[in-house]
Amino acid sequence: MLIRPRLTDYHGIALAQEDADFAIPFFDEDIPLYVDPFLMWRSPSQQDIALHGALLTAFNYLGQLALHGGQDEAINALIAASECDEVGMGSSRTRRGKRIGRGKAEEILAIFSRIPHYATHGLAHIEELQFFVEGISKDRISDFACSFLKSFLIDFTIDQCHRLSDIPAGMPSRVRKK
Repeated sequence: MLIRPRLTDYHGIALAQEDADFAIPFFDEDIPLYVDPFLMWRSPSQQDIALHGALLTAFNYLGQLALHGGQDEAINALIAASECDEVGMGSSRTRRGKRIGRGKAEEILAIFSRIPHYATHGLAHIEELQFFVEGISKDRISDFACSFLKSFLIDFTIDQCHRLSDIPAGMPSRVRKK
């Protein structure tokens, strides 16, 4: 029995963390790393900058939705995006974090009605939430980022799996090279 196995250990994959271009998560707990949207914004990579823009567009869309009669839909979407167990990053000891409640979602969305600049222009950085909403920290910001960027993260994971396996990219996993 392995103590604190990583996902690669559990599946018998011989890959050291220093040989990977990504964080290898623990199987049963979060790895204490976070996605930092500000660093994405500051990155020289156009892809990172575009991902930051996509994150803000998604988040600001919920703010506008709440402002224009879709409060319940925006609240439900924000609650769903508030914990991203699949990524395995953050501070949960069980890989099962806790989503925000309805009240916290309402508090977050209220900044779009309370602050005229956000109502008109939206957030410039999702991290600004930490200034206005108690209990929002780097772990929650990272969870929001991972949830809104999940499609990219899935594609990145698939590409890394293909790169590290004998399966050529673009081929179904059931088709293996001989």
